[in-house]
Amino acid sequence: MAEERCVIRVTKKMPQRDPLGNDGLVVRDSGDWVKEKLYYLERYLDIFSVGMKQKWRGHLYYVDLFAGPGKCRIRGTGEEIDGSPLIALKFNFAKYFFFESDAASSHALTKRVKGTAPEKDVKIVHGNCNETIGEAGLPQSGLGLAFIDPTGVSPLAFGTIRRLAWGRKMDLIINFHEGMGIRMNIHQHARTSGGALDSFVGSARWRERLKSAPASVDQICSEITGEFQENLRGLDYNVVDRDHIPVKTDQNVLLYYLIFASKDERGNDFWRKVKVIDAYGQRKLPLA
Repeated sequence: MAEERCVIRVTKKMPQRDPLGNDGLVVRDSGDWVKEKLYYLERYLDIFSVGMKQKWRGHLYYVDLFAGPGKCRIRGTGEEIDGSPLIALKFNFAKYFFFESDAASSHALTKRVKGTAPEKDVKIVHGNCNETIGEAGLPQSGLGLAFIDPTGVSPLAFGTIRRLAWGRKMDLIINFHEGMGIRMNIHQHARTSGGALDSFVGSARWRERLKSAPASVDQICSEITGEFQENLRGLDYNVVDRDHIPVKTDQNVLLYYLIFASKDERGNDFWRKVKVIDAYGQRKLPLA
């Protein structure tokens, strides 16, 4: 009987590539809910840039800490839409600062900015924003708006927000990952003192509260969100709890909140105007 031989073929797994857009450059793979987040950003950019242009003419600037490649592709449909940096370029800011750590995304963003708005004063900072924030040359004067949109809690340290806001007049729109980044990983975060969540929130007071009064996941997440807001208030920001905007999946599962913070009450007034009509065209009744 001939000897049987077993041949095992090993297929080398190819590294996953970022999808390419219609222009041949990298795009960000996104869920349909990204449209809701970008809708509120664009609405605020419009109100902010128009409402502040007289007082701060020539001194308005925009900061995007996680700018991405400039384009998003909607998962499932293949639709391509502008990301936050290209949306911001539609409005009249004197300067733009885009931070991006991924080399391919940074390259794509550079190409798209040059093709979209070559006349704009744009600085693209390649590298981790937590490490490069001090080297970007952000103005100490003027009025800024920062969009802070990390993909989870790990990419952002609260210390970066502190350095960004210190001594500056700057509104903040922050993607706070209570759903995916915190709620779904709360037990893991609770085991690791001094880890990514504590760095993101900027403190760990919630841990002591948890030890003294064990609570449900809902209560823990509420404590963490509240602590993050307290830390923003410690930077002289006006943060109103009820001004959160929840962003959810099609199955009504919370992904994150958009948290707004301003050092001037007028900024909060602008944000409330943004909230009056939601991303689906529904008018919301103002809270008493």
